[in-house]
Amino acid sequence: MPRVTDTRWQHLWLRVQRLIRSILEVRRDTITRPVMKATLTKALREREKIRRAGWWN
Repeated sequence: MPRVTDTRWQHLWLRVQRLIRSILEVRRDTITRPVMKATLTKALREREKIRRAGWWN
């Protein structure tokens, strides 16, 4: 039985969605904002790649 923290059972799309949601939930300050913005940009780019590939349908 897979553990909850084990990401092998999750689809890539689900992992990206969870990452985006967690970034948007956290309050940002001036120190963490650049890092979170870069991570969010990469996650949105990855989500778009997955959407264009269409392999999860």
